[in-house]
Order: sequence, then C-alpha cells, then structure tokens
Amino acid sequence: IVDEIEKTLRIIKAQGITTILVEQNAVRALNLADRAVILDTGTVVYDGSAKEVLENEALRAEYLAI
Repeated sequence: IVDEIEKTLRIIKAQGITTILVEQNAVRALNLADRAVILDTGTVVYDGSAKEVLENEALRAEYLAI
C-alpha cells in the first residue's frame, strides 16, 4: 500500500499540485519531496531543500537518525 501511495503522490507532484506529507520514513519522504521542514520539540530547526537534508550527514544524524 505504501508503494501505491508513493506512486499517487508522484502523479500529483507531476501535475504541479502541492501536497504536505508527514511521514516517519524520512528517506522515502525526502526522495519524493522538493522541500523539507524538520521540527524538534515543536521548533523548526530546518526549512529548505529536501536534497540538502539527504546530502547533509550532520543534519540527518542529529534530527533524523539516518
């Protein structure tokens, strides 16, 4: 079912429709997203490119444990 949801989200994205995704599987979500917002105890600690999160080892380790 998760694969079907991801497929549907990619179709929606290709149509230029903005969505908000809250997901525990950070890598999967970041690979789908253009932007990322990371919250830590209710405070925004990162707001920017999803690609940057995937490429920033320190950010991933500190907030996403990946």
